[in-house]
Amino acid sequence: MIQAMSAGVDGIDFAPIPPGVRIHSNAGSFAGPVAEHAWGLVLGAAKGLHVRNAKVVPRRLRGGTLLVLGCGAIGSEVASLSRSLDMEVTGISRSFARPELFAKRLQLSSLKEALQIADGVVITLPLTATTRGLITYELLKTTKDSVVVVNVGRGEVVSEPGLVRWLSERPESRYATDVFWKRGGRESFETGAWALPNFSGTRHVSGVPLGETLEVPMVAAAQNVRRYLETGSADHLVDRSEYFTPKSE
Repeated sequence: MIQAMSAGVDGIDFAPIPPGVRIHSNAGSFAGPVAEHAWGLVLGAAKGLHVRNAKVVPRRLRGGTLLVLGCGAIGSEVASLSRSLDMEVTGISRSFARPELFAKRLQLSSLKEALQIADGVVITLPLTATTRGLITYELLKTTKDSVVVVNVGRGEVVSEPGLVRWLSERPESRYATDVFWKRGGRESFETGAWALPNFSGTRHVSGVPLGETLEVPMVAAAQNVRRYLETGSADHLVDRSEYFTPKSE
């Protein structure tokens, strides 16, 4: 049994791990800090806090529509925090950790229609074979001109060329992220998007396990290992087929 400390497991090299070894993520243990950071990015982008020495028209969020992509622990916490702004929250996810927080619960097939009416979008999706490159230029251009899009999932869920093109063509739209695209197998914070005034970001710090954010994930991981040792089963079993396809003989 392998217990990951992180919620995301796309950084694990599955190839050398024997098929019989169970891999468990630490899903949910970073939900609070990441959701708070997501809202920091939403508000910062909406109010133009990232733009220095320039007039920026602030966006109004109260009473608007929020679309959350990925409604596990993080997405649910994002939805919960939105209640203070009286936003109507639509969720798109395979499953919902707290379904009562979402006015509408949709599947991925409804993504285009949901994007068209959203005032804010928060992406919390993990990086899998299904979600890689999911958010394309074609989808982004269907959004409102005034939309604010935030990504705290994984960088590669959004097409980098598509994003840059969309932001270049749509100066009114805003994108803020805590996650970036990999170069040479490692996340790189270098991207041409930084040159665009409607792009802002932080360098993957929302779930850094330091200080007061360290205890919860450490305890959660240890408890999951203990559960496995005592019962033979544990939470958050990873379906490796979503991340790794074995080579045929």
